[in-house]
Amino acid sequence: MTRSAPKLADTRTALTLASNFWYDFRRFARASFVYGRRNQENQRAMIHILFHSIEHGLSLPEPRPGFGREKVDSLIRKTESYIAEFGPDRSTESALSALDGWIAFNRSADVDVDDVARNLDRLNAESAFRQGEASGGAEEVTAEEIARVSTQDFEAFMAARHSVRQYAPRLVTAAEIEAAVRAAQQTPTVCNRQTCRVYAFTDPDEKEKVLSYQSGNRGFGHEVGVVLIITSNMEHMNLIGERYQHWIDGGMFAMTLALAFHAAGMGACMLNWSVTKDIDMAMRKCVGIPDSEAVITLMGAGHLKEHFRVPVSQRKPLGDILSLNPPIDMNAPGVTLE
Repeated sequence: MTRSAPKLADTRTALTLASNFWYDFRRFARASFVYGRRNQENQRAMIHILFHSIEHGLSLPEPRPGFGREKVDSLIRKTESYIAEFGPDRSTESALSALDGWIAFNRSADVDVDDVARNLDRLNAESAFRQGEASGGAEEVTAEEIARVSTQDFEAFMAARHSVRQYAPRLVTAAEIEAAVRAAQQTPTVCNRQTCRVYAFTDPDEKEKVLSYQSGNRGFGHEVGVVLIITSNMEHMNLIGERYQHWIDGGMFAMTLALAFHAAGMGACMLNWSVTKDIDMAMRKCVGIPDSEAVITLMGAGHLKEHFRVPVSQRKPLGDILSLNPPIDMNAPGVTLE
């Protein structure tokens, strides 16, 4: 009996693990468009993929005249189809701006793109939404401009960042939350798909309800000024190789958001969402988070007390983290990506 008990426990653990993996697999398979585009978000993502490809080409040191013609034609078709079905919006406006930039570049290189320009004129006429607020293509920046705003000692800034679990009893305003999220929108995302969303709660009862699903906030959750849920939309993923990309996009966004609060003189603490499917489903139902969005993490943020304690959290030696120019096998077979 004592020999079979561990085996039974292992079997139960394996079945529970498989059930949770299946939960993640099913949701990714249903939300993404690895099987083809099925809804508006899938189609919007495809437009972002295509116009980002154009912007990518325009930002290269020496773009090839006429580059990406196949993708340009595809973007025109898909943008036209999208406008016909859903109407114009900020995504189609950005696509048209990227096409503007592509046409301008090619005309400066004496490439005949009049047919693309005619199609763009037609799309502009169909897109009543376009108000010049969104820009696309490529833009010139200078090292001097970046240096002018990069006056912060970043290493010192990061050394001063802590996971804060003590907060002053001050209201976190909508303006402060909006400023932090707006800054976090500059986080890179795969093909500029901008998959992340933030659900923010400042009402005491609502904060308490959301935090009841997360076990790592005991002893301080009641002090946070705002509780945030960061999600990433899997409807924007279209390749099997992107099965984990929403976690990457969401993790980077969450870190930028935490740094935005830090830069504003506030504190933040990540509240991890490593939970089983039953808890994930329960909070989704409570908050109304769509099944297509993966919950990346929760976060608490608020104003700092004058004096407070934080964990020391000693970092590992740099040598444990950094491998600078490690030896590689030059004879290893490479992979040609299409």
